Amino acid sequence: MKLTAKLTIFLFAFLLLFSSQVFGQTLQIDCRINRISPANHSLGINCTIADPPPGKMAIQFIDEFAGIDHLSHRLHAVKITDARGSALPLEIRGNGLFFFSADSHSGAISLDYEMRLARAFEPSQFALVSSIGAETAILMMADLLPRICSGDEACAAKSAVRLKMELPAGWQTATTELRQGEFFHVAEPSRAVFFLGRLRERTAKIGEMNLRIAVGSEWSFRDEEVFMLAEAIAREQAAIAGSQERGDFLVTLAPFPQSLTGLRSSAVTIGRTVVLLLNSNNDSAQTFKHFRRHLAHETFHFYLPNAFRIRENFDWFWEGFTRYMALVTLAKLRLVDLREYLDAINAEYEAYLFNPLRTQVSLLAASPEKFASAASYDLVYRKGMLIAALYDLELRWQSRGKFSLPDVMKELYRNFALTGREIGNREVLQELGRPGNFGRLIRDHIEGVKEIDLIEMIKPYGLVVGNSPLPGNRTRLVSSRKLTDRQREMLKQVAPATEP
Repeated sequence: MKLTAKLTIFLFAFLLLFSSQVFGQTLQIDCRINRISPANHSLGINCTIADPPPGKMAIQFIDEFAGIDHLSHRLHAVKITDARGSALPLEIRGNGLFFFSADSHSGAISLDYEMRLARAFEPSQFALVSSIGAETAILMMADLLPRICSGDEACAAKSAVRLKMELPAGWQTATTELRQGEFFHVAEPSRAVFFLGRLRERTAKIGEMNLRIAVGSEWSFRDEEVFMLAEAIAREQAAIAGSQERGDFLVTLAPFPQSLTGLRSSAVTIGRTVVLLLNSNNDSAQTFKHFRRHLAHETFHFYLPNAFRIRENFDWFWEGFTRYMALVTLAKLRLVDLREYLDAINAEYEAYLFNPLRTQVSLLAASPEKFASAASYDLVYRKGMLIAALYDLELRWQSRGKFSLPDVMKELYRNFALTGREIGNREVLQELGRPGNFGRLIRDHIEGVKEIDLIEMIKPYGLVVGNSPLPGNRTRLVSSRKLTDRQREMLKQVAPATEP
């Protein structure tokens, strides 16, 4: 999602052949995406059900995702006709649910509708749903196409997809979906994303991963910088995880579909695709620094949680700890020095201090409710990252530099992602507690709501809280003027780009 946002289970968009079991027979539906209009932020979809079974059938469009409501309101001009061209009556239940009836004389059924995607969202939400801008489009299977099934209930069945699209002149498509001729074969629509536009691309081989990097629009930095950064991050994170991932992965960079002001980004990682929307400011270096931090966060989601079989919501870990792993990745690449590393931790601590839920709701409790309020959402990301940093520093200290959070991540990936074992809060906490004495940190600050005393917790590592030279007399984390050899070595290990 964005540097501070994003969820983790995802969807998406259009198809040519969709199959579902109905009364023992396979429903075949051919669909086509056409009339893609960058000016109107809209597109048309036509689907044909080749041989529908007689009786009542349901059409279900997604209405809510990741805290965004009323997505089905983007749906317009829904019409169903039989093989003779006669309109079939539609029963509208609301919230994207429709019913119609076919008889033995209906023949092939045609479903036509329009999706109008011009709705404005809070900036952090734009990457979470399908959108069409002047230069690029992000099309997601689950929020554009309905599920279709028989009976008088909403549909829940998965579908395989064969998809065809008609693109605006000069536009290309980037996706991880298999293409055969003019059709895309989509095995799992809820994880399929299509990036459209006048794209520039680069591919890289990282172990058994085929990484594709696609850039749309013009930027104040060079494409080569994006390609090199994305590949370097992917290589470093593959080493951190001990990756055994195979197949195609996609990283995209696009502008927001609507005009915004100020430096901001919105992103989500769905399956093996990173969708990252960026709005620049007039400082190219600052824009690129913001982009690289957000990109490192999103690409780590290729592993956590997307490579795992998840039993329950533990966003505090897969978002908060991933937020910190982005910082670790950039530090390992020597793109972040100790000053920037400490400033990032300090920013999370300041956000934590202003959160009204910090002594009322634990990280475990906040995660399933993260979209209930801005405070819950902020707690998951900001306190989650702060605890990840404190855990990493303490693990390095206890082990005298032999182990770190990346080692724990590698064990989690090896023990759960590669084996397919189910994982939830219990397993994560067990793995966090295994390499050292972390009972109090887990009890007080993950399971509990004890106030974080940052000054005391960082003192052993040679870190102190001092006054910042920045406006407002804010505090700032700094290394002590007198460090022991052990402290100096540990801080150098955390941020190799600078000697503390």
